[in-house]
Amino acid sequence: MKLKQLLFLVLLLPVLMLSAQDTENTEDYRLNKLAEKLYNEAVNRLMEEDYYSALFYLDSLLKIKPDYALAYNERGKVYFTHERFLDAEYEFEKAIDLDSLFGEAYFNLAFTYFTQDTSKVSSEDFSKAIEYNYIEPHAYYYRGLMKHIEGDVTGAVADYSVAIEMNSEYAIAYHDRGTAKNTLGDFQGAIYDYRLAVTYNPELISGYLNMGDAKKEIGDYQGAERDYTIAVNLDTANFKALNNRGATRYTLGDLEGAKQDFSKAYALNPESAEITSNMGSLEQSKGNYDAAIEWFTESLEIDSIYAPAILNMGLTYELQGKLNEACAEWKLAAELGLTDAEEYLKECEE
Repeated sequence: MKLKQLLFLVLLLPVLMLSAQDTENTEDYRLNKLAEKLYNEAVNRLMEEDYYSALFYLDSLLKIKPDYALAYNERGKVYFTHERFLDAEYEFEKAIDLDSLFGEAYFNLAFTYFTQDTSKVSSEDFSKAIEYNYIEPHAYYYRGLMKHIEGDVTGAVADYSVAIEMNSEYAIAYHDRGTAKNTLGDFQGAIYDYRLAVTYNPELISGYLNMGDAKKEIGDYQGAERDYTIAVNLDTANFKALNNRGATRYTLGDLEGAKQDFSKAYALNPESAEITSNMGSLEQSKGNYDAAIEWFTESLEIDSIYAPAILNMGLTYELQGKLNEACAEWKLAAELGLTDAEEYLKECEE
């Protein structure tokens, strides 16, 4: 009988040990399921922009699961939305500390830096997000944008292109790829991209402005005027669109249209050296040399080294028969790097 009892105890002990382990596993399972439920509730609240409730669920989750990296990432998003950038940075960094391969957290941290000051972030920061499987169009777009800022324009084009391949209606990616191509001298490619940018976002004013600028580079002034006109129609207070259309009309010989545009642009932004200089050029073309000099003088009071105003001041002096004064202006313009001035300086050597 005693032997049977001993055998029973020996056999029973492992069973009791397994039951304790099962109890522990059951508790972990229960906590994990509860954490998952709280997380999903928080995400739903975020989608509804109910940030207070989202924080409540995330805080509740982290009380039972303080190592839940996803929760820190979501809490960082809430803080970012409310421009609590330092708090957002802390949350994203915490998420990365808990999961060093958390690609989205790397992106969110880099984007938080980017939003505050582009000098605080680099293209490599966005590369980390991509490296750790955050394969989203905007990850490539922002890495491209940082490469563009850093001077790697060709690399920027490559990243913008990947973003566009992933999202064929990514208007701002087309726009910025166009700007990069414009920098590289590919004006036709830039026009193509700007056209697609405004196709997918017809209210993207900078798309029409930049497309107009690119068309001017290839001599399509009428096309440029049409693009600037669309920009003006979208925003009648856009002094840049008015100024650029005015300059294009001036080139096309529509001096009255140019005057109307320059006057409206000047009324909106009288502190622009470019606009006041353009007003001077218009007066110069009409033979109003004293008025032209007044405008160029005003332009240089705004920006004392605005080379186009200096060059045109020299041209006006030349038209008045004041070659010495003209040569002094052209020399200064050349020293400021305006290559056109060097041609005019040849007259001073004769």
